[in-house]
Amino acid sequence: MVATDGTKGTFSMFMRKNEDFPENFSIGLTYRPDDGTSEITLLRCNGKHGVFNGSGSDPNHPHFDFHIHKASEQAISAGRTAEKFADRTTEFASYEQALQHYVKVVKLNSRDASKYFPLEVQSEIGFTD
Repeated sequence: MVATDGTKGTFSMFMRKNEDFPENFSIGLTYRPDDGTSEITLLRCNGKHGVFNGSGSDPNHPHFDFHIHKASEQAISAGRTAEKFADRTTEFASYEQALQHYVKVVKLNSRDASKYFPLEVQSEIGFTD
């Protein structure tokens, strides 16, 4: 994918869904700068996956619900991965809805949609131009 604002580097989308637990998924956007520095995950739309990443058994932790990770200066300054912190969301409640949310947030255009998604998925999502 290519940024429309002229940002140098490459952007990649990733999608994962657990076959046994479909509510455990991740859809995200990664940026690889042209200057050779490390890639940065800018966004992850995630499903429920409970105990993970030091969350213990706290049901109020975002990983126990649908949640979004966004890159932040706070995380980078703390020496963490850019998208370390997460917030619960009501923007989606399934993998399919998370994909629609992702497309809206990253403003994926129809050119990239036709390149990366089969036609049957394109009609369900409603890509932008």
